[in-house]
Amino acid sequence: MLIDWFTVAAQTVNFLLLIWLLKRFLYGPILQAMERREARIEGRLQEARLEHEVAREEAAEYQRLNREMEERRTDSLRQVAEEAGQHRQQLIDQGRAEASALAEAWKAAVCRDRQLFMSDLKKRIGSEVLQIARKSLNDLTGCDLATLLAERFVARFATLDQEQQSSCRTAAETSGVLVRSAVTLEDPIRSRLEAGLQPLVGPDAEISYCIADDMSLGIELILGGLKLSWGVDSYFAELERQIDLQLEEVDGTGEGGGRSL
Repeated sequence: MLIDWFTVAAQTVNFLLLIWLLKRFLYGPILQAMERREARIEGRLQEARLEHEVAREEAAEYQRLNREMEERRTDSLRQVAEEAGQHRQQLIDQGRAEASALAEAWKAAVCRDRQLFMSDLKKRIGSEVLQIARKSLNDLTGCDLATLLAERFVARFATLDQEQQSSCRTAAETSGVLVRSAVTLEDPIRSRLEAGLQPLVGPDAEISYCIADDMSLGIELILGGLKLSWGVDSYFAELERQIDLQLEEVDGTGEGGGRSL
């Protein structure tokens, strides 16, 4: 069998030319298209990875913001609850203070009214007793009330011991003598009273007189810082104490009744 080398060479050249043409016009564009497609795919994958990373960061940021908002909401609710509790306690304390102030004001008003009542009652009783005593003494014995008061007052000087009498004399010589009485002492009564006072205060002591509006019935002797008195004020004090006890019992009964309701 004869080999046609020209044909072999021509076919070889044709084959190589075909390969070059295929590579030049077919495989090259296909490979370039594949490379461009791979590049686009890689770019898209990179973009997807970047977008995924951004989305993950945004999700983390959203979760962080959500946690912060939840913490702020919790803090706000706790603060509101604390402020509401404090305001409630302030209202309670204010109400208690106002109630206590009202109670104290009511007690003060009751005490003031009681004192005014007792003062008025004392004056009324003193005036009535004075009138009754004057009329009774005058009708029964013909003796004046002021005279009897002066005599009883002078009689009390005899009960003083030596030390007390010495103190009275010293005070009288230093500060003088003031006689306070609930009734007007006429000159005869003053003379009798001064005669009874001479052994106690001395003959040279200066004696002055005044009417005591705060005294119900009695006589009071003031020698500087010393004071000697006799009258019915002690009886009025006992009467006032008894009335106070009765009022306290009435108040206690009223309070007990209020609680039972």
